[in-house]
Amino acid sequence: MAVTYSYKGIHDNKYTEGKVTALNKDEAAYKLKEDKIIITSLVKVSGKEEARKEKKESKKATKIPKKIPVAEVITFTKKFETMVRAGLPILETIKMIEEQTDHKGFKLMISAIHQSVETGNTLSDSFEKYPGAFDNIYINLLRAGESSGKVQLFLSKLVVNMEKQQKIKSSIKSAMTYPIILLIVATAVVSLMLIFVVPVFEEMFASNEGGLPASTQAVVNMSAFIRDPMKGGVLAFLLVAIFMSASFSIKKNYKIRKSWHKLVLKLPLFGGLVNKSSLSKIAMIQGNLRAAGVPEMESLDIAASASNNLVIKEAMDDVRRGVFSGEPLSQLFEKTPSIFPPSFIALISVGERTGNMEEMYGSIASYYESEMDIVIARLTSMLEPIMMVFMGVTVGGILVAMYTPMFQMGETF
Repeated sequence: MAVTYSYKGIHDNKYTEGKVTALNKDEAAYKLKEDKIIITSLVKVSGKEEARKEKKESKKATKIPKKIPVAEVITFTKKFETMVRAGLPILETIKMIEEQTDHKGFKLMISAIHQSVETGNTLSDSFEKYPGAFDNIYINLLRAGESSGKVQLFLSKLVVNMEKQQKIKSSIKSAMTYPIILLIVATAVVSLMLIFVVPVFEEMFASNEGGLPASTQAVVNMSAFIRDPMKGGVLAFLLVAIFMSASFSIKKNYKIRKSWHKLVLKLPLFGGLVNKSSLSKIAMIQGNLRAAGVPEMESLDIAASASNNLVIKEAMDDVRRGVFSGEPLSQLFEKTPSIFPPSFIALISVGERTGNMEEMYGSIASYYESEMDIVIARLTSMLEPIMMVFMGVTVGGILVAMYTPMFQMGETF
């Protein structure tokens, strides 16, 4: 009867472990020697022990989260790059970072990566199992570092790349935060006025036989509608239902999502911000992948996936198909001027003529990062006064509507 043995050993100067099935221990050892494995440990595994071990590994795998915060991945990569540059062995480096990591889910992931590398898998293959932390750009650059023997160099590129992406996201978030807070405050103030303040004025106007001005009556009716549990509840339900159905349709229906993305690109300032952000990312990724020796077709495919906007993604797919047919990049970008502006095409053309595309992609990324900073500054300077005016007009309009009947009553007396 065949028995399962658990082994540990050295194969091709690498630590390895696993299981082998044989009739006895001698046969198991013979099989491993045939596979050129130097045995350091060979232990019989009982059925119960094997099942318990598999159950433990399965339970551990289920605890590893699908998504890891970008900040955690950046910190991990920085530490990894620093330790590798200092000359520490890969396995020791991963183990040290695992011990230093506070995020429980990421700690489990790093532990699983350590085990994977320890059993003989490459770094890129071990990282590739966790796309929620390491995307295809990360994996491709890491793989290029392994094949060229310059892991530290490409880890450094990854750190720069991720920090720039994080900076872009933070800039957009900070630009939108204050206007959103103002909108929430304005909505809260108007709601409180309609629910608590307007009813007080309504009681005061109950004895007014001459009727109320149209603006005052409109505010009173709005207040009554919102305070009515049935009507207000139905309105709230309808608004939530419309928002959720719209979100679901955009997420699930390709045509609707594409139409929405097309509309976003046409929005004043905000559309330009989305486009410039995508162009900066595409150029940055293309430059890094080209420098890593990734084939152009593959690098274009990866760069296309960097944008969440379907219109831009499809434009990049068209470029990739054109490159496959042998057309120059600059001419392919010219076919979609709504996405790729003349400045972008001109720099690509210069790169083609000089034969230094990697450097030119870096220049394009830097140029559009600067352009984004300008757009964000404009967006912030415009949105803040607009929201303040909106808040003032809305609150002021309600107050004027409420006080108008009182002024009329004063004139009568």
